[in-house]
Amino acid sequence: MWRGLSVLSSLGLFTYAPAMMLPQDKTGKVSYPANNPIEDRFVSKKLKSFNARCSAVFDGHGGWQISDFLYHNIIQTIEDNYKLVKSDPKKSVHTILEKSFDSLEERIVNAARDSYKMGFANVASTGSCAIVAIVFEDLYAVANAGDCQAVLVKQVEGQVIGENICEVHSSNLPSEQEKLARAHPGEPDIVRCKHRDACYVKGRLMPTRAFGDLGLKHDEFNNPRQLDMTHGFRRSRIQKFTGPYITHKPDIKVRKIEEGDKFIILASDGLWDEMSEQEAAALIYSIDDPKEAAEKLLQSALDIAANKRGMSKVTMGQLPLGIRRSYHDDITIVVVPLK
Repeated sequence: MWRGLSVLSSLGLFTYAPAMMLPQDKTGKVSYPANNPIEDRFVSKKLKSFNARCSAVFDGHGGWQISDFLYHNIIQTIEDNYKLVKSDPKKSVHTILEKSFDSLEERIVNAARDSYKMGFANVASTGSCAIVAIVFEDLYAVANAGDCQAVLVKQVEGQVIGENICEVHSSNLPSEQEKLARAHPGEPDIVRCKHRDACYVKGRLMPTRAFGDLGLKHDEFNNPRQLDMTHGFRRSRIQKFTGPYITHKPDIKVRKIEEGDKFIILASDGLWDEMSEQEAAALIYSIDDPKEAAEKLLQSALDIAANKRGMSKVTMGQLPLGIRRSYHDDITIVVVPLK
C-alpha cells in the first residue's frame, strides 16, 4: 500500500552557477537500531541544481514507512521546488524548504487515502519527525518538524557551545502544551501525561509536529466508521474532532556561517534522550573528522544508556531488536562540517 510513496520526479532545467564549489562529502553518518525494524532514516547528498549539500534525519514512529518515503524523496523534492521558485537559492531557501515539506505531506495524504478507506488502519497512525539542513559555502538553513534536533557546535571566546538551532516540538514541553490548549479550548484531554516526560497529544503522540499521523490531522482518517480492534483499528474515534491537532509545518532557521562554527549535529531523539546539546558539543569539538565525531557521539550515547540500566554496552548490544527498544531508542546521527 506504500509503494505509491516512492515515485521520483523528473529533472528540470533551471540551474545556479555558484561562486565556490563545496567539498566532497565529508559528513559523518551513523545509525544504530533498537526497534525491529529500525524506524530511523538519514541522507546526505550534494544537490544537483545549486551548490549546496542537503543532509537530513527522519525519525519514524508507528512504523518505518513514512521515514523511508522521506528518505527516498526529500532530495528530489527540494530540487523540484527550487526549479519552481526560480531565484537565488540562498535568498529563497526558506521558501524552498517550506514548499518541500508541503509537497511531501500532500503526497503522503494522497497515497494513504484509498488504503485507509479499504480498512488499512495503520496508515493513519504512522508518521515521522524530520530535521533537514541545506548547507551552502557561507550559510545554512535548517527545517525541523518534531523532536529531532539540529545542534550547532561552535567556539565563542574560547568556550565550546552546543546551541539548538530550531524549536523542539514535543508535548512534554509546557510551551507546546499551552499552544495546544489555546488552539483547542474546552478539550481537557488535549495533552495527556503519564508523567512529566511522557506526554501525548490526545493521549496518542508525543511530537506536536510530524509528517503523517493523519488521524490527528484529518477527520477522514479519524476512524469514521468506528471500527474496533477486530478490524485492526487500535485507536478509537476522537469524538468532537477539532483537528488538526499537529502539523507537518517546520520551524525554519537561516543563518550565516560564523567564525568559530564547526559542525551541525543532526540527530533523532535517541541521541538527545541520553545527552544534552552542550554535552554533545563538548564531546566532539576537538575532533576534526566528522565521521569520527559521529561515531564518538553514538558510542557515548550507548555507554550512557547501558550505565543507566546497570549493564555493559556489550550486553545491551546483544539484546534482540525490539526488546532493546526498552533500553534506548533508535539512534541516528549526521555530523555536517561547516568548514
